[in-house]
Amino acid sequence: MKNFQQAKSHYQSPETSVTVKEGRQVARFRGIMMSDEPADSKREQFSRLWDGITPKGVNRTKSLKFRQYIREHVRQTGRPLSRDNCEKYWMGELQKEMKDAETF
Repeated sequence: MKNFQQAKSHYQSPETSVTVKEGRQVARFRGIMMSDEPADSKREQFSRLWDGITPKGVNRTKSLKFRQYIREHVRQTGRPLSRDNCEKYWMGELQKEMKDAETF
């Protein structure tokens, strides 16, 4: 059994590198680490979605769909449609700024 795990412990293709460490799978896509642990921060999740990075590689359609979704929400706030404002919206910072502005 140990020889099987050692043989299957590392897979590499031109775009991806997948390594199994202590029973959990970790994939590296173009220098970005992705793992099956739920410890990824929300900011990292935004970056992966914005760039369209999925476990199978880069998905341009998914990236464009996510950007359109977030930009529509930012547009409704009247803010400029920049990546920074989109990220603030995703993190909840933009909504907090708007709520604070209403109270003053």
